[in-house]
Amino acid sequence: MTGDALTDPRDLTTVSGLQGLLEPWRSFGNGWLLLDMLVVLVLALGLGAAIAYHPASRRRMSSLEHVEQPKAILMYALVAAIAALIVEVQPAMAFVIFGIGGLMRFRTDVGEVKATGRVILVTVIGLCCGLRIFVVAIPATAIGWLLVWGLERRRTGTIRVAGVGEGSFHDAVGAYRAAITAMACRIIGEQHRLHKREFLFVVEAPPALVREDLQHHLDSLPTPQRGVVELDQL
Repeated sequence: MTGDALTDPRDLTTVSGLQGLLEPWRSFGNGWLLLDMLVVLVLALGLGAAIAYHPASRRRMSSLEHVEQPKAILMYALVAAIAALIVEVQPAMAFVIFGIGGLMRFRTDVGEVKATGRVILVTVIGLCCGLRIFVVAIPATAIGWLLVWGLERRRTGTIRVAGVGEGSFHDAVGAYRAAITAMACRIIGEQHRLHKREFLFVVEAPPALVREDLQHHLDSLPTPQRGVVELDQL
């Protein structure tokens, strides 16, 4: 793709009226250009996924942070592709994007890392709109929406169990593991702390799961194996 394939916002300064409003939308009439945008964005996600979901990383997922990390990596891969498309049209915007990214990451409290990725994503999409590069902004929004939907389709959280008797610790781990699986949850990782008499499961829960039902099901285990259950982000 060449730099003049997209509408350079500097060229629009000499266009006014209805023609100025319609000019950025003419790019959608170029099917090859639109396909090029989609290929760039999807390829960036595909290559990012190869790194994000590397088998070596998946085997060591024992905490919620490890599970959420690939989602952030995919979001940043999409952001980087959009930023590159913006810079191709307007090279000076590289400094603007760098400044906004630093501000969002280090000066704005937007919660967890994946939330930061979404904030930066909508920021660069906003830059595309401001530069009238709609042929990038609209496909990027659609792919970003599908990406968030796919990543958040199943909830990820932790189930921490404490206060289990030392003699029944291993039996309790097996009982809770079976109870969690029976609720259609998938166990991604485990942590056992025998000296503290507690263990933790990192799980993926189906969208239809009701937190109260899961809590009640876990609290109904036999007394010798039952502990104090704490659910996080489920």
